[in-house]
Amino acid sequence: MSDRREVVILANPYSGSGANRRRVETLSQALAQRGMIARQVWDLDERAALLAEPGVGERYRCIVSAGGDGSMAGVVNDLGQGGQTSRAAIAMLPMGNENLFAKEFGYDCSPGDLADAIDRLETRTIDVGDAGGRLFTLMASAGFDSEVVVRVDRWRRETRDKGLKRVNRLSYAPRIAGTLRDYRYPPLTLSANGQRFTGVHVFVFNIGKYGGGLRLGSHADPADGLLDYVIFQKGGLVRLAHYGLSALLGTHLKRSDVFHGKAAEIRIECADQPDMPLQTDGDPGGVLPVSIRVRPSAMRVLVV
Repeated sequence: MSDRREVVILANPYSGSGANRRRVETLSQALAQRGMIARQVWDLDERAALLAEPGVGERYRCIVSAGGDGSMAGVVNDLGQGGQTSRAAIAMLPMGNENLFAKEFGYDCSPGDLADAIDRLETRTIDVGDAGGRLFTLMASAGFDSEVVVRVDRWRRETRDKGLKRVNRLSYAPRIAGTLRDYRYPPLTLSANGQRFTGVHVFVFNIGKYGGGLRLGSHADPADGLLDYVIFQKGGLVRLAHYGLSALLGTHLKRSDVFHGKAAEIRIECADQPDMPLQTDGDPGGVLPVSIRVRPSAMRVLVV
């Protein structure tokens, strides 16, 4: 067992809703009761500076991302700048809306149980995706989904004295409605394993969970050294509704107008709209075209 007893908690005050500071304090107290020292960091610039320090992965017993899936992605990308993702033991205190990473790895537990797991310090390695230099733990996508993400982000960053607006599930409703009204479903091309597929909704999964309880990438395994891709071929509102129903029923991968497979390297392009946005882990992730590859066993996560 490591003799490092300091744990850093990187907290996002804008994640989800509720008393985030109280939840972080509860975890800090639980760690103290087990003989560990908690360092809280709430400022994003301070977080980036800390994670850029040489040897940060070995300095702390565990790095806890307290926030949502976007917060975890931010921590992973900051660590990735120095090649530290495989050296640090990383965990999540879920405070976001979907918390898909937390659900996948069991972090939707009490702060006390999380503190026990940090005390034990058992870890496992998982893959991460790399979309043109932007790392993701969950997924990347282009199409209707990514357009909604960009619109939510644009709304969130509108001028406000107190900084970023807090996003919850209701924040998505008017942006989804607007996208349903005017999205044109430009064709996207995905290339993988020497094959090319064309569709209008493209997803690349490291972890198969998706918002709303859907498991669009149901075959995805975050430790198999591959990424899973799913392409929905047809556009339009009616077809989008059909795809959504199939996903709810878990039958979408059996459809003749849905392509899926696994690959270590994937390229996505959009000839009709070269600046089509990409989203990674629920946040804007750049624009197409993009080459995506897997980084096998590139991240060390705490086992709870």
